[in-house]
Amino acid sequence: MSANNTTVLDRKTTLSGVKRVVIKLGTRMLTTGPYTLDMEALARLAIDIADLRKQGYEIVIVSSGAIAAGMGRMDIHSRPTSIPQLQALAAIGQNLLMNAYEKALRMFDIPLGQVLLTIDDIHDRKRFVNAQNTLEELFSLGVVPIINENDSVATEEVKVGDNDNLSAYVASIVNADLLILFTDVDGLYDRDPREGKGNVIPYVSGITKEIEALCGDSGDKAAVGGMRTKIEAARRIISAGSMMLIAHGRNNRLSDILAGNEVGTLFMSDGETLDARSHWIAMTAKVRGSVLVDSGAAQAIETKNASLLPKGITGTEGHFDIGDVISVKSSDGVEIARGVTQYSYREIKKIMGHHSNEIDDILTYSNGATVIHRNELVNMKTSGL
Repeated sequence: MSANNTTVLDRKTTLSGVKRVVIKLGTRMLTTGPYTLDMEALARLAIDIADLRKQGYEIVIVSSGAIAAGMGRMDIHSRPTSIPQLQALAAIGQNLLMNAYEKALRMFDIPLGQVLLTIDDIHDRKRFVNAQNTLEELFSLGVVPIINENDSVATEEVKVGDNDNLSAYVASIVNADLLILFTDVDGLYDRDPREGKGNVIPYVSGITKEIEALCGDSGDKAAVGGMRTKIEAARRIISAGSMMLIAHGRNNRLSDILAGNEVGTLFMSDGETLDARSHWIAMTAKVRGSVLVDSGAAQAIETKNASLLPKGITGTEGHFDIGDVISVKSSDGVEIARGVTQYSYREIKKIMGHHSNEIDDILTYSNGATVIHRNELVNMKTSGL
């Protein structure tokens, strides 16, 4: 099912097992007028969060709006393009944004905790686990985490760049059951809305080329992203076996959605999904380089889920070290797998084409018979990625 199946799926039943929810709020869901934070919208959200917490839900918020709030405070009505200006506005607006959340949640005696992430916190396994541990501790304390990218220090080269994908990464970090993207559209339409009136697709279970073709870009002077980044986020979410919903944040209440109201577009998988470790390797970790393999090694990986041995490697690309995630490519340059390497690019250049029992003689030491063990190798084709 690449699109809809409303006769089989019941939204209330489908969401009945959800406990941990990540909510992404776009800039237009949080601001009104000339980039002023919308306290009424935040108050409605706080009411829902208080109600849902009583029902046993755990809520995480990924919030946009810092730059927009900074623009409003400084009376700037055109989004700057330079990184230093954006960083400065984020630094100004982040404080205003958190104060607004604090005021809204304080009415229900709900504590909040701010977590600012960088792309390195996501790509690096140790930092990923550290963030995971921090957020788990916040949950145990009854705190609502409010997360954003650390825009005041991030540069274009080392940032996620949009909060749709950031929220998908956060959902992976906290093992969320559901990611809700609150935006200013009703869901994914069966045609580009610019081409005329379309219908919202209620269910999507695979990010096909046809689904990607439905993406239309939306823009705002204070916002970044569009439907395309939401589809990218959905791909990350459903590959881990979780669910994602796109819904209009002004027209729908969080409590109604989790009660099973048939609104928006729900993305979910109807096939095999990845475990947490494999998902991090395939969808989260930064790929530091690659190795090229011959047809025999490619076939063994694709059909037998085999480990990668030095004998089948024909070349390397990039500079990578032991423990890095690298791409495995066929002789024609097509990526077939990703995995955690047990050897650096320098070592692989020396041992490639040789049998595993020759490693110790060549290097005078050995990190094991495999360059990438099958347990640390994700087949990108059979995983549907």
